[in-house]
Amino acid sequence: MAETTTSPFGKGLLAATSIQLAETRRGAGRAPGMSAVAGLASAVAVMLAGPAARAQEPARDPVAAEALFKAARALVDKGDYAAGCPKFEASLALNPSASTMINIARCHEREGKLATAWHDYQRALVLNRETAGEQRRRSLEEIAKKEIAALEPRVPKLSVVVEGAPSGVEVHRDGTALPAAALGEPLPIDPGPHEIRASAPGHETETRAITLAEGQTETVALTLRPAAAAGPGAAGAPVTAGDAPGGGGGVPAWAWVSGAAGIVLVGASVGFLIDDLSAISALRDNCREVPGGTYCTPGYDFAADNARKNRDFGLFVGLGGAGLVALGVAVYGIIGAGGEKEPAPAQGAVALPWIAPSGAGASISGSF
Repeated sequence: MAETTTSPFGKGLLAATSIQLAETRRGAGRAPGMSAVAGLASAVAVMLAGPAARAQEPARDPVAAEALFKAARALVDKGDYAAGCPKFEASLALNPSASTMINIARCHEREGKLATAWHDYQRALVLNRETAGEQRRRSLEEIAKKEIAALEPRVPKLSVVVEGAPSGVEVHRDGTALPAAALGEPLPIDPGPHEIRASAPGHETETRAITLAEGQTETVALTLRPAAAAGPGAAGAPVTAGDAPGGGGGVPAWAWVSGAAGIVLVGASVGFLIDDLSAISALRDNCREVPGGTYCTPGYDFAADNARKNRDFGLFVGLGGAGLVALGVAVYGIIGAGGEKEPAPAQGAVALPWIAPSGAGASISGSF
């Protein structure tokens, strides 16, 4: 059952009275006014401290705590721990007692929270000092110590170590910060999954998950690595063509190669067009249509100019088309460099002209 305790305000009032009487006795040889003032000041100071002490402590209601304790006991006896255990917690909040704490410890033990239950029994021993009645106090103490002895070999322990711990390291176990003095110590913990996280300024955060069984003792060793340097030009960072000095202001090199090839091809196609027009002009000047066929000036090589005309026209079309394609690729590369930078391709685009007896053209190779 729940035990009752003495009110802090009552203790404070008794203390104030005692101080006032003592001051009165000591001040018998002083001036009467000074003794009275000193005694009154002491009494007022202690009486004012009484409400402050009550404000810092949770409100107590032993009657409600007793009712909740009995209701919880009845539910647990029926096997309804889900409804009974929260009532023990509510009873403890209204009036802390060793018996209520022991029942809460048993609830946690049943849930598999062995370290939490072990801690609850330790708290019960502390609360038991205020239990009324010597026999009752000894009985509760024996229960708590017996349960602690039975739980200790079952409680898992976890030790966290940060190898070469950098300055400002912070370690969290299941979201709760571990003090630096706790590192390396095997601390009791409930069975089941747990998460360990370590971080430090200028270092990568490391997270480790571990699952502990009853009675298991484990050590989690963490090593924090320096954070990698970021940004182009940093040690180990890749440098693209647009980032390299003299890289054409961000325009990839293949765009300039393709543009130059396009200009050469278009220029060559224009040259073949001029030669084609010259051949056509020579044919018109030296040959004319007559009834029954074509008449050419004696000594004029009709076949040579006719072949030159056909060849030049094919080269004009092929090289001109290839040049326009190469120029288009160059424009694409230059415009694209003005937006989001793309990684430079492993090989630039190159236009390669080809000439065959029946025609001409160009092939584009590389990455676009």
